[in-house]
Order: sequence, then structure tokens, then C-alpha cells
Amino acid sequence: MNLFKRIDWRLLVIFVLVAVIVHIVATFLAVNDQRGTAYARLANVLPHNTMTIVGPVDTQQALLPYLSPDARYAFCPFDTADRAMRVHALLPDLGWTVGVYAPDGTNLYFAAASSERETTINLSIIPADDRFLGLSSEAPQTGDTDQTIAAPKGFIVVRAPDRGDPYRTETQSVLEKAPCSVRRT
Repeated sequence: MNLFKRIDWRLLVIFVLVAVIVHIVATFLAVNDQRGTAYARLANVLPHNTMTIVGPVDTQQALLPYLSPDARYAFCPFDTADRAMRVHALLPDLGWTVGVYAPDGTNLYFAAASSERETTINLSIIPADDRFLGLSSEAPQTGDTDQTIAAPKGFIVVRAPDRGDPYRTETQSVLEKAPCSVRRT
């Protein structure tokens, strides 16, 4: 009983409150840490505004974690600070996908191939600000298959299923035809 009389309860309560505050602040700082994101990894290794086909996924040295070893990938870190971006991708069969992601990993656009026909993706990525993009003849041309999204920067991922040696040259040629380039006005 004598021990309870010697404890300064005010100091103990203050210590607990400070510990709770430090824990909450540390949690928010950890969530907002963008240094180890997929975008940061890709932006430091790959050229911007250019589609880069990476080699087969190796579990010992992967470009990004959790990439499937039964697929081939092409990545394009982009930045629309100067001009809008244009992406054209052919998704010939099931398993082919294209996705556009923000630097924090948020999915901005995603498309998957149809089993019944080839899917062609024509995508314009414009700056996310209120910048004037020119008169109607200079603005992004949109048709039935053209789509436009707004994003200041991020990365594009084209994923192709790896169906084995007989199909690798065909897969490689389709991935090479998926440009990610600055749109000319």
C-alpha cells in the first residue's frame, strides 16, 4: 500500500498521454512515408515518359515486390508537368492488362483484355491542374475508344501472361508496340 502512495499519479497519466500522442504521430508519419513506394523505385531506375520492358521476374532481385513470375511487364513512370502523355496498348488475349497508378499506389485506370476479341487502349493522361490545353483542334482527340484521365505523375504497367518459350517473341513484340510518349500538339 505504501508503494501506491509514493507514485505520482499525475506524472504517470502525463507519461501515458505522451506515449499515446507519440504513437499516433509515428503512425501517421509512417503511413505518409513515400520513399519506399513502387513509384519511387521505378522513378529512380527507369527513364521517365518511356515504356521499358523488364526482364522475367526473378525472386532474388525483383524490380517490385509481389510481381508474378508467370507474367512479363512493361513500366512507364510518367510526369505530365510539361505536356500530356499518350498511351497506346494492344491487349490481344486473356491475362493482358494495363493499369495507371498514382505515386501513392492509387489505381487511376485499369483495363483487362476480353476473351472474345483484341482490346485496343488509347489513353491520354493530362495534367491534373486547370491548365489551358489549347483550342479544340489542339486539345486531346477523343473518339469512341479514346479515354482521358488527369494525373500529374505516376506509372503505367502493361502486364502480359508468360505462356512459355513458343510465345515469348510474340509477347515481346506486342509489348514493344505499347508506347508511352509525350503527346505532341
